Parts: sequence; C-alpha cells; structure tokens
Amino acid sequence: MGPPGYVTAEADTDAVPRASRVAFWRDHVTQNHGRLDFGFRDADRFAGGTRVQRQGDLQLVDFWSTAIAYERLPSGYDGDGADSLRIVLPTSGSISVVGREGHTRIGPGTAAAVSMRLGFRLEQDGYARALILSCPVRLWTAPVSAGLVLWELGHGAGAVFRTMLREASTQASTLDRSSFASIVESAVGLLSRGTASTEDDVLLQARAVARQYCDDAAFGPGELALRLGRSLRSVQYGLRRASTSPASVIREARLERAASRLRHPAWAARTVSSVAHASGFGSLSAFNAAFRARYGLTPVEYRGEA
Repeated sequence: MGPPGYVTAEADTDAVPRASRVAFWRDHVTQNHGRLDFGFRDADRFAGGTRVQRQGDLQLVDFWSTAIAYERLPSGYDGDGADSLRIVLPTSGSISVVGREGHTRIGPGTAAAVSMRLGFRLEQDGYARALILSCPVRLWTAPVSAGLVLWELGHGAGAVFRTMLREASTQASTLDRSSFASIVESAVGLLSRGTASTEDDVLLQARAVARQYCDDAAFGPGELALRLGRSLRSVQYGLRRASTSPASVIREARLERAASRLRHPAWAARTVSSVAHASGFGSLSAFNAAFRARYGLTPVEYRGEA
C-alpha cells in the first residue's frame, strides 16, 4: 500500500474455502464495480483473482478468472448511482461485450468501453485475463450514447494507451497517488480527447512512451521516435509546435519518476544518487540541476518535505 489516497490490494479465491468462493467473488467484484448480476458457468470449480489499484474515483483492476458472465442492468444506477465507464482490455482469452445497442467479442489487441449508467453484459466462455479501468465521466469527453465504444490497440494512440495501463499495473507497488493519477488520466486523454490538434496528439503519445522507457539511460529522442512509429524529424516538428522537444519530454518523464520515488516509502532507504540513476539520469550533477530547476528544491530538500 502506498501513501494515503493510493491503495493497492490483491485477492484470490485460493485464499477461501471452495464452498465460499462464489460468495467471496460476488462480494469482492461488487465492492470494486458496484451492483452487478453474476452468471457462473461452473460454480463448483470457479477460480479467480485480482490486483486492484485505486486513487479516489480512479481504479485499475488486473483480473483473471474461469468462465463467468457479469451483467449491469440500467436499474443498477438507481441503486448505487455509479455513473462511470468500464474500459476492458483483455490480455489473455476473449470476452464477449454487449452494450445497449451493440455487441462484439474482444481479445488482446482490442479494448471496449461500457457505461455503468446505460448497462452492459460481459461474458467469457473460459479462462480470461484483462485490465479493467474505471473511468469517471469527468475525464470522458466523447459520446457513449450506444453504451459501447471499441478501439484497436495495435497502433497509434490505442497502442500507447495499452502500454500505459500495462505499465501502471506492472509498477503498482512503486507508484504513489500522484503518479498513478497522472498515468491513468493521461491514458484516458489519449482515447477521449475528441478533436485534439496534431501537436497535442504527438505530445500525449510522446509523454506516454517516455514514461514507459525513461528509466533506461540509453533511451533518447531516436528511440522515442522509433517507439512512436514516426521519423525523428516528424516527432521534433510535432513537439516544436507544442513548444517542447523530444529531449525535454524525456527529461520531464525522468524528473516525474524520480520525484515519485523520492516520496515513496519503498525508496526511503535509497540514496539520491541511486534514485537518479534508476530514473535514467547518467549524471548526478545534471540530475540535481534539472530537479532544482523543475521543483525549486534540491532532491534532498524535496525528500525531506515529502
């Protein structure tokens, strides 16, 4: 568990008697996602587990389970008032998704968003694993009138979105409330930004990729362009129109990562030099100068205040 406000927790049906697993799963999923109806294909053999990250109204759940169906009726909104989206990204297996006016089957490489207000049905015929992002309506600008939105995640903003959520899940224990919120809100912005300008699109994607790879001291502008699937000149042009540069985007990502680690209890025993090098800085003096210019404090002072 991180500082107050950011919570991580794990649950697994193996931790309870077999006869109690169905009731355990109902209670656990309802606690995370609100009022739902459940359909267990084989209740006696059901197994599942989750890792939950939560900060305020933002929640990311990495879940796996055997065959099951979940249904959210529109009347559920009257019972719990939950008016948000659930964005589903399978990482293994496939999930059937039914919205108010459409249905599809998604697997790795595809994502779907459904509305807690309008209702939906999620069903898996066998084992599946997925990331489920609870997205508050305050972050969502695109319409969800049909109760179902789909994306291909193999390229562009969709690919970066998938990478960001996977990284947030993998790094659950090293994040704090500000870094988790920043990653999730930036990721949602990639998909719901509406009619963003080209330079905004390049900047959002560049920041997302930089946050993933910034710990590698060898990661530079050329590697950033490669990960974005663009030429370096194209990235430089797009970022210049957004009043920044590839090097600045990478440096900012490293500073954010270092600041997060300086605040995090898990890094309290590590030296400032260790934090700097772990966050992609090759020079301690360059790190100290950049950090002070960005935050107005030395890394030691910043850690002391935190």
